[in-house]
Order: sequence, then C-alpha cells, then structure tokens
Amino acid sequence: MARATRTTIATALLGVLLAACGSAASESEPRDAADRGPVVAEDLGSERSSERPSKRMDPRRGGFELGFGEFAITMEAEEIRPGPVTFVVRNGGTLVHGFEIEREDGDDDNSGPGHGGLKLEGPAFGPGEVVRIRADLPPGVYEIECFVAEHDDRGMRAFLVVRRGAPLVRAEDPSRSSNEVQISDFAFSPPALEVDVGTEVTWTNADPTAHTVTAEGGAFDSGAIDPQRGFSTVFEQAGEFRYVCEIHPTMRGVVRVG
Repeated sequence: MARATRTTIATALLGVLLAACGSAASESEPRDAADRGPVVAEDLGSERSSERPSKRMDPRRGGFELGFGEFAITMEAEEIRPGPVTFVVRNGGTLVHGFEIEREDGDDDNSGPGHGGLKLEGPAFGPGEVVRIRADLPPGVYEIECFVAEHDDRGMRAFLVVRRGAPLVRAEDPSRSSNEVQISDFAFSPPALEVDVGTEVTWTNADPTAHTVTAEGGAFDSGAIDPQRGFSTVFEQAGEFRYVCEIHPTMRGVVRVG
C-alpha cells in the first residue's frame, strides 16, 4: 500500500475515533439458549447488557494482548495511552507470522518526536508461539501488520490509536458465569472449564474471524462460528472433553464434567 494512501486512511481513522470519544458504548452480552442441546451460530449481538458496570483498567497493564491467525489480527483495545507498552503477541494460526508496528500519521522524516517513521519489527514466530515486544509510543496512529509474505494484504493489519485520555477497558468480571467460554485473541478463555453433569456450556466468538469448537472423538462440533455468534451444548455425562478449533488447531480447550 502506498504511504500516501496509508497515511490518509490512518489520519481519517484518527479523526473518527477522536470524534467518537466520550460517547457511551453499549456492550452486547451472550443470551441463554432457548433450547437444550447444541445451538450453532446463535446471534449474540442483539441484546444489551443490563448488568452493573465492572471495574476498568488500562489495557497495557500486564501486557497488551494481540492475536495473530489466518488471516486476521485481534487487539485487546483499539486505543491506548502514550508511554511504555509490552505487546504480547500470540500466534493462534497454523502458519508462521511476524509482528510489525509502524507509525502512520505525521511527517515522513525521522527528525524527532511527533514525526512519522517510528517502526518496530519483531521476530517471525510459529504456531502456538508467543513473542513480547517492548515499545515506548508517543501519541499517534500506528499500523500493526504481519510482515510475512503477503499476509497483510490478506487482512492481517489493524490500526492502533495512541492518545492521552484513551478509554480504559472492562476488567474481567470474576462473577462471570462459570459455564461460558469466550473465544478471543485466537484462544479459548478460560482454556479449562469444570462443570456439573447437565450443565449447558456456551462459547462466544469475539474474534473477527470464524472458529470452531470441535471435540476430540466427535462428542460435539459447532461447525464454523462466525464473529459475534456462538455455540452451546449440554454435557449429560461425566468425563473429560478436550476440543480444538479445526481452523486454528493450536487453539485448544477442555471441559471437565463431574
């Protein structure tokens, strides 16, 4: 992509995000399945949360999480505040990927702070591997992409806005239902779940690409779950049920039923 075009896109994105700053964002929550048994591709985006707001935290805390996979990049948040950050990048795909971040706004010279040209590149890393890249980012718009082959042209690119006053994100709610698994950043969270016999477990896909929930041995199979949709199944027997994403087989989880 030509630098002029990429700079125009990045600048326009910054304007949109800054204009939207301060507006309240509604958050959708998974709804309970109406029927017992497997539910494939249930739409989870139509209902709004009525729960009390949870605590919020700086998304840089503990490392800023990113997921790389075929062919998308997920980020813990779309905006962060300036300063030190450690990118924690997980390869959830089946191919080798590479992390690159480059500042897209400002001038094209490298004469000092406030100018474009800041660029960091991490090592290539294989399926299931995690790399950590430390940076100290001034305000600006940055493009994150995979530098391997033509993966960026196939969709592995995302824009990160760094600005003072960037919103905090919801901390993980400790009261979240013990029978829910979120699919995000090319991982199942939590990766291990313990439930009683007769419990219905629901997976929600929060990634921008499709995943599956496929049991080893064939006890259940969601098929492709599109973004913002889900899958539920009831565990009627005790045992240990290991599962994977057939599209991204480094993604693994287990449900222990007792």
